[in-house]
Amino acid sequence: METLKKAVNILVMVYLLIAFLFLLRILSVSKFVMLFDLATHADFYNRLLWVGAVLLLAELLVENAYIALLKRDLDRERRQHTDLKAKHTEWKARHYDQQIKAAGAPLIPEPAPASSSPGSSQPSSRSGSGDLRDQAPIITPAPIPPTLNPDENPNLPPADHRPL
Repeated sequence: METLKKAVNILVMVYLLIAFLFLLRILSVSKFVMLFDLATHADFYNRLLWVGAVLLLAELLVENAYIALLKRDLDRERRQHTDLKAKHTEWKARHYDQQIKAAGAPLIPEPAPASSSPGSSQPSSRSGSGDLRDQAPIITPAPIPPTLNPDENPNLPPADHRPL
């Protein structure tokens, strides 16, 4: 299909070149009328017009068929890509399950539930605080970057100089 498309494009370019040479009067219409044994110049232009119309129709049909084939191929590639992504996800899940079975314990440990005595609703500060610190991760807040006054910003050029 691509070779047909290229051939039609070349024929259209050659036709346009010849048509412009006739329209700009670089080539003589009267010599072509005598060469092809036509009755008048009007017959020559009529045939030139028909050849152009047929070439443009052929190009239109070939281009539309080519675009349809490209869309069909693109849809097929998308389906294959989706299938491969699904298979990849399935293989990752199987691999993860195999790792869990081989290790005998989950890869991500689950935190132990905090146990409290039924009589007290809050743990005492002395006895329970050490256990909670061992179980809960320590999260420290990120430091706040210093803020600068816009007039004191050292990255700005001096105000008394004009920019280049």
